[in-house]
Amino acid sequence: MKININYKVILIILLVVIIIPAVWVLSYNMEGEKPVVDVESPVKILSIGASKDLAVIASDQKRGLRKLRIEIVKDGKEIFLFEKEYPKASFLGSGIHKDTLHVVVEPSKLNITDGKGLLRLKAWDYSWRRWWNGNITTADKEINIDTKRPEIDVLGGTQYINQGGTGVVMYKLSEPCDSNGVYSGGIFFPGYSGFSPDKNIYICFYALEYDKEPGTEIYASAVDEAGNSSKRGFNITIKERKFKNDSIEISDSFLNATMPQFDVAIAQNSTNPLLDKYIKVNRDLRVENHNKLKELVKNPEKKMLWDGVFVSFPNAANKASFADHRDYNYQGKLIDSQTHLGIDFASLAGAPVPAANKGKIVHVGDFGIYGKMVLIDHGYGLFSMYGHLSSSDVNAGQIVEKNYTIGRSGKTGLAAGDHLHFSMLVNNVFVNPLEWLDASWIVNNITSKINDAKPASGSNQEITQ
Repeated sequence: MKININYKVILIILLVVIIIPAVWVLSYNMEGEKPVVDVESPVKILSIGASKDLAVIASDQKRGLRKLRIEIVKDGKEIFLFEKEYPKASFLGSGIHKDTLHVVVEPSKLNITDGKGLLRLKAWDYSWRRWWNGNITTADKEINIDTKRPEIDVLGGTQYINQGGTGVVMYKLSEPCDSNGVYSGGIFFPGYSGFSPDKNIYICFYALEYDKEPGTEIYASAVDEAGNSSKRGFNITIKERKFKNDSIEISDSFLNATMPQFDVAIAQNSTNPLLDKYIKVNRDLRVENHNKLKELVKNPEKKMLWDGVFVSFPNAANKASFADHRDYNYQGKLIDSQTHLGIDFASLAGAPVPAANKGKIVHVGDFGIYGKMVLIDHGYGLFSMYGHLSSSDVNAGQIVEKNYTIGRSGKTGLAAGDHLHFSMLVNNVFVNPLEWLDASWIVNNITSKINDAKPASGSNQEITQ
């Protein structure tokens, strides 16, 4: 029996079953795309201080990562930092195509001296190139080893600050530091350069919260580009203040007049919807408003716009003080307690409200419990706030002079009657506005402190009342 062999069929079978898959496997494994490796950093030259956490990102989308090696090249030497090998999970690749790892560099432990160098990153993949050693990428990044802490020289004499008050300090740094300022009771207040011809001299307005007592830690701080940090205390006396306690009776007529404007959800089975809405507004919306305010004051003008004493609401009576502790009662029962972080001034209904000093309008519009509100940036982190307005005459971004009419008093928000709620803030901390409305206080606690530091700083800017 004669068997006819169809060589074309056999060849096709060989091509389909053996040769084509073999060629595909060979081409796949012989791919020439190199892995990618870099440091997660936006700067061209990487600064490394006493300790630096480097985030290294390595990837290979084809055959996968085989090995990663990190070293420092300095003074002609290669100093090993880190190496990691990736297991080959399958015939077609390692199974790991991307990895982010953190490497802590501590120059003193590696006997690396300060100065310029290179951070060398090497990555291999599982390609069959280079006799099965894989494609290799070498990436060098310039580094500067700097383990010296910045020096802080506080200028001027003894500082005095009230509970709920404002202070100012000037200091000189031994090197540029993007992050510098004053910590007061754990809250950071940034410093600003440009006030003096010497760019290493900074001015910082800081605040002490009303509930922080004598003994609160206050100090200047600076962190350089390499992450080295320094702290420097200065002579400061904290003056204790007593704040009032007040009791406010919430009536049904007040609830009917104020609650409809607030879109706040309450429980459907509420037995007193207006009261429950009030409690939620007075408590929760207040917190939301203050959190939003923190966002609005994040990027103040980096120059001092104000000049001299701040002006008050003219022909007005002071109806409530700063940091009053308020107990809110309904039908003789305590329903909430809050702190009043401003001053309430009452004049004629719809009276014109002046800008307390020169500044830039940051916000105009409805603002929760404060109703129609205007916020003014006076520079270097100092802000004034005007609440419960019936109308406004300014726009966001507008520069206004002292005494410029920004709006008219009203009873929007949580206001029982026509009045102005006036607040002052240093960064995101409410401070006592009475200080800034007092010409003597400004001279004794702000302008004199700045001018006392001026001879040492070489500043040519005289601060006047």
